[in-house]
Amino acid sequence: MTRFNPNKKIDTDTLYKIPEIKAVYIHGLDSEPKPEKVKIMEQAGFEVSALHLSYRENKNVYTELKEFILDKKAEFIIGSSFGGMLGYWLSEEMGIPALLFNPAIVYQSIQVNIPKIDNLNCPMRMIILGEQDDVVDPIKNKQFFKEQERKGLKQKVLLCSWLGHSIDFQTFEEMCFFAVRNYSIWKIKDSI
Repeated sequence: MTRFNPNKKIDTDTLYKIPEIKAVYIHGLDSEPKPEKVKIMEQAGFEVSALHLSYRENKNVYTELKEFILDKKAEFIIGSSFGGMLGYWLSEEMGIPALLFNPAIVYQSIQVNIPKIDNLNCPMRMIILGEQDDVVDPIKNKQFFKEQERKGLKQKVLLCSWLGHSIDFQTFEEMCFFAVRNYSIWKIKDSI
């Protein structure tokens, strides 16, 4: 056994190298997949696929996203606002873990076709809620997710006092790295 040597540099990048996680990113209403956020997700350890979606014009966007997720063989969903709401339902139907930023669960300004989901299958999700969100009520969102807790679901809801509805790059980065770490630990524990 080698003793710890504080003067020797440990290559933690190699030590903790996690294979890239195939993820689909679903942007918010009247938004797009911002290149800066895609880069952040890639740096965190995601292999990102994303579509530029027009929710107002395409009422069948849910079906399009489901096919896209299957085609990309995604194992993780990241969604923001309206995309977070779609990500929530897709993760439940498809049994895929998710990271959701201010998901528009309790408030939607437009409607799209979402099928009735009888069996809730999401095994793990992290929900990031901005306490200063003036678009989607964080208190109602928190209550909604509390009511969704169930056996077999690992769920973390984080209330961020500094965060409004828009997600700044620093918070987005921190939460993506947080999600990769939690997903990797969950995946290891699940395989044991």
